[in-house]
Amino acid sequence: MTLEVDLYQFNVLEGVIDYAANLLQGNRAKIQKELWERNWKKGEQMKLHKLASVTPILLAVLSTPSFADNVTKASGGSIKTVLIQDIVLNGDSSLTREWITVHDSIIPADIEGTAGVTTIYERGRNYSNGDYKYTSEFTLTSSEALSAFEVRFLTFDIWGDHVRNLSITKIMDIPAGEQKKITGKWNVYSENEVSEYYASIAYIAQVRTASGQVIKADPKVVLEEARKFTEKFAEGDLEPVPEQK
Repeated sequence: MTLEVDLYQFNVLEGVIDYAANLLQGNRAKIQKELWERNWKKGEQMKLHKLASVTPILLAVLSTPSFADNVTKASGGSIKTVLIQDIVLNGDSSLTREWITVHDSIIPADIEGTAGVTTIYERGRNYSNGDYKYTSEFTLTSSEALSAFEVRFLTFDIWGDHVRNLSITKIMDIPAGEQKKITGKWNVYSENEVSEYYASIAYIAQVRTASGQVIKADPKVVLEEARKFTEKFAEGDLEPVPEQK
């Protein structure tokens, strides 16, 4: 088998995979465009009916959770929270927090890398009237034009108990292929909650496309990750609740 044949077969396989992946996501216009733009030699282009014959197998593979959904993890930094220069919450701890992000192939948008939640203390005029906050900064990339999205962060304490769901909803136009830097901030009214916060799971809960379609995340992988902290985590626990003082 010559190198030329090997390269040809590689290009054909690459085209088939692209075709199946885009079909899985409903990007039929992109499929048609890419099929005709590929620079295969005359007589070597794979006809559409041949692509269709292998597509069901590829779709079955691409639809499995291990392929369709990707989970990334990263350190969320120290569990310490600086209040003022000489006062640090959890100052004697060497623990680092865990950040987990679920990248759902159903959603036509994605969180870049691994996003998570940190804790800060915003000082007032004096130490005693400052406020604790959860904060997060991340980049969202859209593969389709969007008009709104919601990102959620599930938080867990050092004992593995589910504590809160932090939600950020943005109503804004995002063209296909564009990146947006997003910042979220939430009040925390308990010093104990800040002290014991250990891990977060981030995911895009839902989006509204520019055409008006609302697409919600598949909760399966998020639930699997949450149940690694606490087995009693239920699907109903994914819903955000109103902030309470």
